[in-house]
Amino acid sequence: MTISSVLAVSAPSGVWANLIEWVHSWVGGGYGWTILVLIVLVKLVLSPLDYLIKHSNKKTNLVQQKVAPQLAKLQKKYGDNQQMIQQQTQALYKREGHSMIGSCVIMLVNLVLTMVIFFTLFSGLRTLSSYQSIQQYEHLHNTYVESVSSVYGSYDDYCTIVNKINTDGIESLTEAEKALWDGAMADAAAAVQNEWVNTADSWLWIDNIWVTDGHKSPFPTLEALQEMATSSKVEEYIDATAKISDDVVLKTNYSQISSMIETKTGTWNGYYILAILSVGLSCLSQYITELSNKHKNKTAQNIVNAANPQNKSMWFMKLLLPVMMAIFVFTTNAAFGIYVVTNSIISIITGSIINLIIGAVFKKKQAEVDEYLLKEANKIEKKANKGAAK
Repeated sequence: MTISSVLAVSAPSGVWANLIEWVHSWVGGGYGWTILVLIVLVKLVLSPLDYLIKHSNKKTNLVQQKVAPQLAKLQKKYGDNQQMIQQQTQALYKREGHSMIGSCVIMLVNLVLTMVIFFTLFSGLRTLSSYQSIQQYEHLHNTYVESVSSVYGSYDDYCTIVNKINTDGIESLTEAEKALWDGAMADAAAAVQNEWVNTADSWLWIDNIWVTDGHKSPFPTLEALQEMATSSKVEEYIDATAKISDDVVLKTNYSQISSMIETKTGTWNGYYILAILSVGLSCLSQYITELSNKHKNKTAQNIVNAANPQNKSMWFMKLLLPVMMAIFVFTTNAAFGIYVVTNSIISIITGSIINLIIGAVFKKKQAEVDEYLLKEANKIEKKANKGAAK
């Protein structure tokens, strides 16, 4: 007997599923490397857009630095009259030939695109994890059935014993039946564990990328498999796992297989490394961005900060992003964690390269703004020194 009639599920479709399968067809190996290569390709394709966004951000940042002293004077002059401050601020930016609307549109396009990729890929990998886990179980179940059938002579005879155990308990078996059962389970365990080595989709320290990188059995329990199917929202996956749960023999088989694999692998699928990396890389990315925009002169930087008080209130967003990444990686399959970490690493690398290019492009303009801010900073320091002397 095979389980194909029970778990006859079709592979997931959609843009991400097709892209993953296309990359996997020539990358080979486990899906962990496929996802890594796919994300590298996606980032390279989107690198021109990244350049455009960073170019726009740098331009905006330079304008903000240049008008910072005037903005500080406006805020001091008009106090709480936000309407007048806003009108005068818009006039300042207009004189500098800078369009705030244009900058906002570019940022909005980037945000929407980032969110679309993030959530569609999250959904796609969640569906793929359900499908792959069902496929893994199909292979293991067929191996298990072949092994026990060879001991009992037929699968029907094995099913008779399973029904007897489930009805009257294992103590109802005769000594001969008990010995035969123990021998069948020992042989099946060896066969299933060997098959698991070939079936498990491992990646570096992770035993199975379709399960969370952490304290989880690499082979999901039946309840966990049903949760995967439910979260995928694919009816045939949900129906397939329900059939296992509703059939006494199939449910027993799943329990036995799960126990056999856990005996071999233990209950740790990973060590939460992906979650830790996702937080660390998110913080590093923010630090690099802040460092690239920070002025070397402390007084000059204070002028910019005073003119843009909203920058000080961004600490919540800076904290929120790493926390969100950690929650997503903690609570979903390791395949998605691989995407998050790979995306962060490639973003930092490509971002640093793009920043160097943009730095060269705006070198002259940055020098002019720096010189202007230093003059304003010197004026403030001289004024402060005179006040202190009095």
